[in-house]
Formats: sequence, C-alpha cells, structure tokens
Amino acid sequence: MRLNSKWTLVIFGLSGLVISPGFRGEVRAEVRGSRDIRESLVRGSLDYIGIPYSWGSANPTTGLDCSAFVRHVYGKQKLGLPRVSRDQFLGTAYLDPQDALPGDLAFFSMKSPESKRVDHVGLYLGRGFFIHASFSQGVIVDHIMNPYYVPRLLSIRRHVRMK
Repeated sequence: MRLNSKWTLVIFGLSGLVISPGFRGEVRAEVRGSRDIRESLVRGSLDYIGIPYSWGSANPTTGLDCSAFVRHVYGKQKLGLPRVSRDQFLGTAYLDPQDALPGDLAFFSMKSPESKRVDHVGLYLGRGFFIHASFSQGVIVDHIMNPYYVPRLLSIRRHVRMK
C-alpha cells in the first residue's frame, strides 16, 4: 500500500511492519488469534492514512479525532467501542504489553503525562508500530518507542470480543 509518493507500507508475519521506499510486492497481514478480524482491522486502518485530525469529528471525509478513528475502524468489523478514548479504555481489557497483537489498542496521556489521564488512543499494528489520528498530522503511522510516546503510553488493551 502506497503511503505517499516515496513510502510503501508492508505488513508481514505475526506482527511485522516495515516501511520501505520503492516496494512493489503484495501487501499482506498475517496474525494469530482472531486472524480475520485483526487482519481486517490493520488493513482497514491503513485506508485512513492522511485524513486530517479534527477534534470531536467522526466524519472521515472531513476529519477524525483519535477515538473516532479507532471507533470507525472497529465499527467496520462490527466491534463496538464508546465514542471517547477514556471510555474506550474503560471498556477494554488490560494486556501485558508483550501480549499485544495487531489490532489491539494503545492508550496514552498526551496532554499531561504525569496525570495518567487517558486522552489519546491508537491502533497497534505490530512490531512497535501504531496508527493514530495525530493532532498535528492527521492519521499517520508512528512507533510506540518514539521518545515522545514512551512516557505518555499508559496501556495496551484488547476489545473484549477479541481473543
């Protein structure tokens, strides 16, 4: 899948993600567990790359905020989520980070990391990458180990209907 004129996103293996220039092969996602749902979540989320951030908006044609983005992606798989990130956090199950699989949710405290208050969410893609609606850049792929995100990451969680 082309991200822009320079980069291509390639998903492979249990939880692999590589972004490389000039890739011309097939894009696939293979995950264990709820394979079909997880694959659909990952693939579906990539369709939103480049959509602008718009606080409080749930319309992908005009822009999305972070919680509307993951809610929209999950909704296409008939997996309901509450509207705001804090409620999404409360309605999902805690995971040990080493057990995270593509399609799980990453929750952050962006505005005030020391408060530990959930105010941001993204969808985990695997190998440390996640996709989210960034306030400054719209829907993008980032790495969870980016020094900006590490102190803000609160939890990786799983929808109660996913294995």
